[in-house]
Amino acid sequence: QQAVTRLPMGQASSCLAGLGTSLEQLSDDDLIREAFAFLRSRPSLSERFKARFSSPLDFEDPSDTDPEVLATAGGITILAATHWSPPRIHCSEVKPGQPLSWTALPGLAMNSSKVQGFSGFWVMRFPCTDKLEFLLNDGTSNWMKNGNSNFVAETRGLWVLRSGKLKKYAGDEAKPQVALSGDIADLEAKGGIILLYQSRWAQPRLHYRFSEDRPWTDPPGEAFAPSEVTGFPRSDAWWAMHLDSQAVEFVPNDGGSQWHKASGGNWRIRGPGAWKLTGDRLERIGEVSEAEITTPAPAVETSHAPGAVIEPEAIESFRLADLLESKNVILLYRSAWTLPHLHCRDLTQDVPGPWTATPGLPFSPAGDIAKELDGTTALFVVKLSGDVAACEFVLNDGGPHYRWDKASGGGNFRAPGHGVWLVSGGRVEKLQAPPEASAPEVVKATRTSVSLSWRSASTSVKGYRVFRNGKQVAALPGGVLQYVDTGLYAAHQYSFTVAAVSTQGVLGQPSEAAVATTEPAGKPGIPSGLRVTLSSGKGVTLEWAQPEDHGGAPVTAYVVERDGEVVATLLHAEKITWTDTNVTRGDSYSYSVFACHLPPAEQKELRDKVLKDREAAAPPEEDRDILLNIPEELNMSEAAGPIETAAVDELEVGVCMESLREQLAEGKGITVFYQSCWGRTYAHCCSQQEKGWTPMPGVELESSPCHSFPDSENWLVLCLPYARSLEFVMNDGERGWDKAPGGKNYKVMTPGTFLLTHGHLDPVALPPQEPTSLSAEAIDGSRVRLTWEPPVLGDGEAPVKSYRVYRNGRVIGTTETTKCQYEDINLFAFTDYEYSVSALNRQDVAGPLSDAVNVKTKLPGLPSAPRNLRANTRKEDGKLVIQLEWEPPADCGGAPVASYEIIRDGTVIDIYDVPNARIRSEAEAAKPMDPEAAARRWIRSTCSYSSLSWFKDGMNWIDSSIEMGECYSYQVRAVQLGPERASQLKKGGVVQRCGSQFLDNVLADIVGPASEPAQVRAVAFLDPPKMGDRRTLILFQSFDWGSHKAESWYNVLLGLLPELRSAGINMVWLPPPSDSVDDHGYLPRKWYVLDNNYGSAEELQHLIQSMHEQEIVPMLDVVVNHRCASLQDSGGRWLKFEEPDWEGWAVCHDSPAVPGGSGAHTTGEPAAYAPSVDHSNPRIQADVKEYIKYLMDEIGFRALRFDFVKGYAPRFQTEYVRAAGSPYAVAENWNGDANGLHDYVRECQGVMAVYDFPLYYTLKRCIHSNNFEEMNCGGRLAGIAGRDPARSCTFIDNHDTYQLAIVGGCFGNNDQALRGYALILTHPGVPCVFHWDYVRAPYVREKLLELCAIRRDANIHSTSQLNIAIACHGLYAAIIDNKVAIKIGTNDWSPGGGWKVSCFGAEFCVWSRP
Repeated sequence: QQAVTRLPMGQASSCLAGLGTSLEQLSDDDLIREAFAFLRSRPSLSERFKARFSSPLDFEDPSDTDPEVLATAGGITILAATHWSPPRIHCSEVKPGQPLSWTALPGLAMNSSKVQGFSGFWVMRFPCTDKLEFLLNDGTSNWMKNGNSNFVAETRGLWVLRSGKLKKYAGDEAKPQVALSGDIADLEAKGGIILLYQSRWAQPRLHYRFSEDRPWTDPPGEAFAPSEVTGFPRSDAWWAMHLDSQAVEFVPNDGGSQWHKASGGNWRIRGPGAWKLTGDRLERIGEVSEAEITTPAPAVETSHAPGAVIEPEAIESFRLADLLESKNVILLYRSAWTLPHLHCRDLTQDVPGPWTATPGLPFSPAGDIAKELDGTTALFVVKLSGDVAACEFVLNDGGPHYRWDKASGGGNFRAPGHGVWLVSGGRVEKLQAPPEASAPEVVKATRTSVSLSWRSASTSVKGYRVFRNGKQVAALPGGVLQYVDTGLYAAHQYSFTVAAVSTQGVLGQPSEAAVATTEPAGKPGIPSGLRVTLSSGKGVTLEWAQPEDHGGAPVTAYVVERDGEVVATLLHAEKITWTDTNVTRGDSYSYSVFACHLPPAEQKELRDKVLKDREAAAPPEEDRDILLNIPEELNMSEAAGPIETAAVDELEVGVCMESLREQLAEGKGITVFYQSCWGRTYAHCCSQQEKGWTPMPGVELESSPCHSFPDSENWLVLCLPYARSLEFVMNDGERGWDKAPGGKNYKVMTPGTFLLTHGHLDPVALPPQEPTSLSAEAIDGSRVRLTWEPPVLGDGEAPVKSYRVYRNGRVIGTTETTKCQYEDINLFAFTDYEYSVSALNRQDVAGPLSDAVNVKTKLPGLPSAPRNLRANTRKEDGKLVIQLEWEPPADCGGAPVASYEIIRDGTVIDIYDVPNARIRSEAEAAKPMDPEAAARRWIRSTCSYSSLSWFKDGMNWIDSSIEMGECYSYQVRAVQLGPERASQLKKGGVVQRCGSQFLDNVLADIVGPASEPAQVRAVAFLDPPKMGDRRTLILFQSFDWGSHKAESWYNVLLGLLPELRSAGINMVWLPPPSDSVDDHGYLPRKWYVLDNNYGSAEELQHLIQSMHEQEIVPMLDVVVNHRCASLQDSGGRWLKFEEPDWEGWAVCHDSPAVPGGSGAHTTGEPAAYAPSVDHSNPRIQADVKEYIKYLMDEIGFRALRFDFVKGYAPRFQTEYVRAAGSPYAVAENWNGDANGLHDYVRECQGVMAVYDFPLYYTLKRCIHSNNFEEMNCGGRLAGIAGRDPARSCTFIDNHDTYQLAIVGGCFGNNDQALRGYALILTHPGVPCVFHWDYVRAPYVREKLLELCAIRRDANIHSTSQLNIAIACHGLYAAIIDNKVAIKIGTNDWSPGGGWKVSCFGAEFCVWSRP
C-alpha cells in the first residue's frame, strides 16, 4: 500500500489521485472490506466519516495551508480564537429561498489549527459553501454569538473570529505570527523589529501600534509564536514576533485581564533590530537598551499631574542601624504579597507632587533588616530619593487585579518626615533607635551551664536577646534579667553578650562581652527512659535515651548488664535499642544500663575507635582532648535500672477452658468472648504502647470451647494468659472493623474475662447456678407446663434475667421474665419428652442445666386458629384469581391437621386437604429416643410439630370464581385428622413410633376456630421482583424534598404512570406512606395510619392499584430504624407509641434523641433526631415484620427500600426481608467505600442491594474533570456495580444528595447529569431515575425517556456483561451485552461497524444494534 502523509491542500489531492489509480485494480468487495478495516483502525476518522455523511453540509480540516490560499480558494474557512477545547460550530449553509438546515446539536468539533501563522486557533473549512451562518459553543451550555445574533460569513474566503468579532482575512493586514527560527543575525538581516518575550503565560499576545497616527490592534492583539530562535528556546518560556516596522509602541498581555506594562506607561522601541523583554527590562540584544518608556496611548489609560514624580534610591546597607541614621524617607512594609508596590506622591512642597504611575515603586526584600526587627510576616523596604522630605502613599500587590492596603479608616498613609517608617496592620510609625543593653555578669558556671544576669535598660524595652560566641541562644521578655545557658561542655571558655529589643521591636547593638569558663567534666547522668519494648521466648528488647546531663563531656558508649554481668557495650546514639537473644522462654531477667564518656578501659579497641572517629567528626568548639582528660573513675554513670522482665510475649495466645467458672477462677491474663458473623475474625491489638501494635490484621480469634459461649452460636474467644492490659479493635482481615462507640478502640486495663457485644465491653459475671425442682405436667395432647425453683444466688453472681428451656437437649425457648414457668405447645400426642432448664444472667450467660424430667402427652385436643391469613390477587393463565396463604395453627392440638375449611363471605366454599406425604412426614419425624443418646443431651430430635418443615411452610389455595372489581372476605379453619384419612395412612405403611397412637385414637369432626378475616379486592397484584432477575428493571424515585407541598402528590404521580410505563420504567419508589412528625415522612409516628402530606390512604391505594394495572412495581420506603411517639408517658417523656402500641421498652437506652428508653444498646449508629428502636427485642421484630407484610399483602407494595440501615444491625434487616418473601430490596447505606458496602451486603447474606455511593462519587468526579481513569478498576466498573452488579442500585441524585452541601449539591448541570444517566441506564445494576432530574428541563426529560427505552429494548439487566473499551482522560467507552455501546467525554470513539446511533447529547453518545 502507498502511504499518504499529511500534505497541504492541493498536494494531497494529486497524491490521492495517484492512489486512486492503484485502488482501481481491486474488486468492489475487496475495496469495501479494506476500507472498513481501515476505518475501524482509525476511530477518530470513522467518527468524522459519520459526521460528514450525517451533516447537512460538507466540511474538512485545511491542514497547514497558507492563509492566502484559503482566502482565494472556493468555499468558506472559519478560524476561531477561543479557550474552549474543542469548540463546536453549530452552522447552516445560507441558500436563497431555502430554509436553513442546521447541524445537529451541539455541532461539529473544530480542528486545532495548523494554518500558517494561526497557531492556537481552531479551524473548519466548508469547501462547497458560499454563505454560512453559525454560532460557537463549548459542547454544553455556553455559547458565543455576535451580540444577540448569529455570525454570518457573507462570501467565500477566509474568515477570522477573534474577541467576539468576525472579520474577513485581508492580505495587507498585519499577518499572524509564524514561528521564528535561526540565528539573531540572520533574522535581523530581514529588516524590521524582532521582539523576543519571556513569559509563563499559556499564549501571550501583543497589543501594539506602529506610530501615533496609526491605529492600535484590536485588544488583546496578535498572538506571539513559540520561539525557535537560537539561544531563546521555547522550553525557557521564550516567545517571538516579527514586526515589519522601524518603531513600535506596545503592551504584552495574556489575552485576558493581565497586562505587562512598563513603569509609568507603555513599552516603546525606536529602531529596527532584535530586542528582548524579560521582567522589567527591555533591551536590544547585544547592547544596553535605548528603548523608551512612553506615557500610555489612548488604549492604555493613565494620567500625570504636573511636577516631579518620586523616584527610588538604591540601598547601600541592609543594616537597620545604618538606615536609622539616614536622612532619607525609608519605608519598611510587612506583607504577605509577593511583590508589593508603593503608589505615592511627594509632600515636601506646598503643592503635592504627582502620583507615581500605577502600580508605583516596587519594594525590595528587606534581607538582613528582618533579623533586626520583630515580626514573622515577610518584610520589604524602599528608599525614596533624598529630596523627598515627606510623602503620601498607599500600597498594592502590583496588579493586574489590584488589591490595595490603606490606612485604618480607608485613608492614605503619610510619612511626614525623614526616617525609617514601619507600615504594618493599617498603621505607620517612625522607628526609633533602641536602648543599649548593659554587659551581662557571670553569676555561676558549672560543668554544663553558665548563669548570667544584667541590669535593665535605661528605657522601656520589649525584650532581650542573649548571644553565645556571636550566635543567638535565647529571646527573653523585657522583665527577665537573667538566663541560664545549658548543654555546655566542661572546661570550655564561652563569650556572652546581650542586646535590647525596643518596644517597637527594633534590635539594638550587642553589649560588651562577659567571659565564663565551665568546670571540669564529671560523671555522665543516668540514661533516661529505660524500658522493655518487646519480650518473648525469642528475645528481650530494651530501649533508652541519652542522659539529661552528659557530665560536661560527650557520652559515646553504653554498657548493658544482665543479672549483674556485662552482656553488651554499645556506641552512642540519640535513642538506643538493643535485643538480648540469648534467653530462655519463661525465665525472668534483670537489666541495667550505664552511660560512658568512653567505652570501658578493658575494651581498648572499641575505645580507640571512638577516639579516632571523634577526632574527625567533633565540632570546632569542642576540645579534641576533652575525653582523654577525664579520670577513669568519672567515666561511667550510675545505673539506670534494674528493670525486671520475663521472656514471654504478652500477646501469646493461650487455651480457654470449657467451664466458665474455672476460667473466671483462674484469673490469669485477659480473655475476651466475641460473637461474630465474619468468616475469620482478628484482634488488632496492643498490650503496651511502647511495644506497638500487632501487624495487620492481628491475632486470629479461635472458636470458643466454653459451654456458656458455645461455638454453635458463633462465639469466638481471644485468650491472652500473659497480658495485663490490652487495647484492640476487631476486624475481618479485610475492610470490616468493629470499634467502640465514637470510632474508638476497645480498652482493658486489668486482667480478667470480658464479653464484647454490640459495641460494649463488659467484665463477665459468674454464671448462675442450676435451677432446682424442675417438674413437667402434660396439660393435654399438645401442651406441657414446666415449673421450677430459681437457683441460689452466690457471691459475685449477677441476678437471673430469664431462663432457657431445652427439650430433648435442644433449646426451644427463653422466658421473657424471671417467672419460673414455661408452657411448651404444639407437641405430638401420646409422646415422651425430656426437659431441662438453665438460668441466664443479664449478659445472657447461661449457667449449668438443671436435672432433666420426663413427661408423656395425653389425648389430642382442638387445634388453634390458623395464623397470618393473607389474600392477594394475581393472574394465572391469563385469568385473575385470588390466592390465599396462611400458616398452620400455633398449636395443632396434638394430632395432625389434615385439612382446612375455606370460608368466603361467611360460607364454606371448599376444603383444602393437607397431602398425605406431609402427614406421613409427621410420623417419620417422631423417632424413638436412643437410650445411649440420653447421656449426650445435646443431639436429640425436638419431636414437635413446630420443628417440621411443612409446619414452617405456608399453605395456599386459589379462588378462581371471582369477578373483577368485587371485594371478598376470607377465613380458614383447621380440621384434625379423621378416621377415614387415618385408615388410608395405615394402609399406606405409616408406622406409629415413640409411643404415639394418633392413628388409633383419632376423632371425627375436630374443627378449630376460624382465623382472622382477610379482605381483598379483585385487582391483580404483580409478582415481586427478585434480586438478580435477568430482566430489565428501571427504578424511578417519584418524589423530591418539595413534593409534599402539592395538594395531593399521589394524584400527581397518577398522571405520570402512562409515560413512565411506555419508556420502560417498571418500578417506582414511593415516599414513606405512614403518618409522620415531619413533612417528608421520615419521622414516622403511627405506622398503620396512611394519611400523610403526600395524600390520603385512599389516594395511595388508588395509585398502587393503578401501578399494578400499568405493570409498574410499587417500592415501599421502610423507615423502621427510628420512630416518634404519639403521647408522653407519666414522666413527661415522649415514649408512648400507638399503632403499634409500644412504650419505653421499645427504645434503646442509649438513644440520644429521647432519654429514658429501657431497651438494649443500639446495634448501629444512634439516630440524633428520633428515638432509636430496639430491634433486638423479639416483639419489635414481630411488629416490623407484620407492618411490612401488611403494606405488601394488603396495600400492594412489591419491593422494599430500607432507610438509614446504619442505625441497626444487618442481621435484623436480613430477617425482615426474608419474612417479606425476599423481594428486591435496596438499602440506604451512605458509604463511599466500596469495601465497606461489600461487607454490608455480605453481612446481609445477599438479600439486600445497596445504593452505589462509591460509583456516584467516582462518576461525579470523572464527569466534572473529563478524566475517566477511575471508572476502570482492573477491567471492572468502579463501585459495587463492578463487584456485585446484581446488588448495585445506581443513581445520579436523590432527595438527599441534590440539596446537601456535604456532597457539593446536585450532580451537575443538565448536560453533566445526562452524561451520568447515559452511563447508569446502559450499564449493569438497577438504575434509579430521580424525579427532580426528570422535570429539570424538557430536553433532559426527553433524553431520559430515550435512554430508558434503549435499556428496555436491549433487555439490559442488573448482571449484563460489561466490556470497558477505554477509560482515560477525555473518554470512557464500553459495550454492554454486545447490544448497546456508549461513549462519554470530549474525545472521539466508535464501536465500529454494524451499530446505529440511538441517543446522543453533549459529550455522550449511545449506539445499539439495528
